[in-house]
Amino acid sequence: MTEEVDKSGSSQGQYLKDVFLCSLVAFGGPEAHLGVFYERLVTKKNYLSEKALMEWMGLCSFLPGPTSTQVITGIGLERGGRSLALLTLLIWATPAILLMTALSFVPSVLSENGTIPVWLDFLAPMAAGFVAWAAWKLGRKVATDWLTILLWIVGAITPIFFHSAWAIPLAFLFGGLVGQLKRETDADKTALLIRLRPPWIILLLFIGFVLLGIGGSLSSGSSLIEVFERFYRYGYLVFGGGQVVVPLMQGELVHSANLMTQQEFLSGFGVVQAMPGPMFSFAAYAGGLCEQAGSTTRQITGALLGGCAIFLPGTLLLFFVHPFWARLQQAKWASRSLTGINAVAGGLVSGAFILIALNLEWSKSAICFIALTLIFLAKKVPAPLFVILLLGLNLLLHWIQQVYVL
Repeated sequence: MTEEVDKSGSSQGQYLKDVFLCSLVAFGGPEAHLGVFYERLVTKKNYLSEKALMEWMGLCSFLPGPTSTQVITGIGLERGGRSLALLTLLIWATPAILLMTALSFVPSVLSENGTIPVWLDFLAPMAAGFVAWAAWKLGRKVATDWLTILLWIVGAITPIFFHSAWAIPLAFLFGGLVGQLKRETDADKTALLIRLRPPWIILLLFIGFVLLGIGGSLSSGSSLIEVFERFYRYGYLVFGGGQVVVPLMQGELVHSANLMTQQEFLSGFGVVQAMPGPMFSFAAYAGGLCEQAGSTTRQITGALLGGCAIFLPGTLLLFFVHPFWARLQQAKWASRSLTGINAVAGGLVSGAFILIALNLEWSKSAICFIALTLIFLAKKVPAPLFVILLLGLNLLLHWIQQVYVL
């Protein structure tokens, strides 16, 4: 984040257009989202460097909330302050939130068993291709000596063997500490004295929403305030992505509060996995179902309230830590730690690809879709175009299978 690269001289409008394009093709969860960010915002547009992207990933992994959403919001924050950050968040999340709001009215038309429709089964291999591309490109940048190679390996094995919510933050902490093994210079010692001035008003605002939600839900009995409290709480209790927060929602909304059926919950979860954009947008679908017994206006309000509340705490915490994080990076010792953190981040992307590969249903068509995704990325084919091409190819293959029973 200390290293800003914008060779294109693009306007804020062009940047927001690129964020919107990312929101349309970012399938497959936070790791695949980072692959899309790398392909669009780093490689094609030079809005930031690989190093800066890894630093954002490292910082946001320490914060609760949706990691990939915080990363792209942070990029906007670095480029244009809080106003551009909020516009980035709005453009990134709104398409998915609106679609999930609409689907909360018709859960019966979704998949009955919470699985992705067969005509969308190219999405998982395509997402694997995005992650593989980012892993290869970033790995070459961050693993440059024996120490960073070791930390890259630590990052790669962490998501495979350690499934605790704290595993990834601890891996980044380890990388930062090991990065200090590099020789200290006199410049490093003098750079330790940096005055940090965090915006305490934002932290107070974050805490205020916590107290307001809890107090309001206990005293007023309003179901809409309870929706806000629940989804705001999910937003500050969960590290990682939507795959982590969904089980937490399921336990409370389905089994404890009985606000929706297991079938309704799984149907929405199946659809959100096949959609581009943040998986936290599932909160709009769940928030709408929480209010399905009320009027249409009330259900829409519940959906939008849930969809907004879940992103709010992570955004506030990002705004809080960013000013002194930027100052902290001026220290030489912090630069050494960031070298270690970046190496772990590169390894995490590689580990994410290994996990995706292990869980992928391998077939000739899956291999074909991965290979085509890598070719399209190498040839710099616009992502929206090759998503359409892969969808068309997948429909053609399924039609051939039905006709000729291959």
